[in-house]
Amino acid sequence: MRNKSKIVKIVCQITTIAVSLVSLSRFDLAIANESPSNSTENPPKNDLIGTEWQLISWTENQELSQENSTLMFAEDRLSGSGSCNRYTGGYAIQENAIKVGLIAATRKACPEEIMNQEFVFLSALEGAKLHNINAEGELQIAYIREKEIRIMTFKNINNNNKITQKTVYISPKTVDCIGVAPRKCLQIKEKLEDKWTLFYGEIEGFNYEPGNLYQVKIVQKKT
Repeated sequence: MRNKSKIVKIVCQITTIAVSLVSLSRFDLAIANESPSNSTENPPKNDLIGTEWQLISWTENQELSQENSTLMFAEDRLSGSGSCNRYTGGYAIQENAIKVGLIAATRKACPEEIMNQEFVFLSALEGAKLHNINAEGELQIAYIREKEIRIMTFKNINNNNKITQKTVYISPKTVDCIGVAPRKCLQIKEKLEDKWTLFYGEIEGFNYEPGNLYQVKIVQKKT
């Protein structure tokens, strides 16, 4: 079996910290004075729309305060609490790349510790380069600050929309099955020692070829 089956690893939604390889120039107009929906091209699918997140850790030499920093995604705008003030800004996404425009915020005064956290958080958002949903369903954003690559990690706080990520194996063979009509179904399992189960849906961006045993990392959004 090992000699006959080719192991093909398809890794979806994985952040590669290689910012120099990510081209973000096509986002400039979208977040400057125009929204992505004004583009003549069809905008890429964005599974973050309608989700809300809370910052739980970051690679900064500064502990998070009791006041939460949050991030919510609309179709072409993001918003939330910096920890003291409300903010909003434009953004654009293509695959794992993310770019955020200039952020506008209210001007309420808070204790110095909270204001410092807010300043770093909003600066980090404006320096965002890449995003990823990890195996725990957490949103991770890689950003540039002080010429260093750093990471912010968020937990999902929206009860109506949850994004999860898991790895499944796909059999080299499809089998006959009946959905709306007779068809061929994929066979999947989450562990190699498990039995194959039928999969009736589709995996966006995945092109199946018989004869290959696939290991696929998939992102699921529940509504």
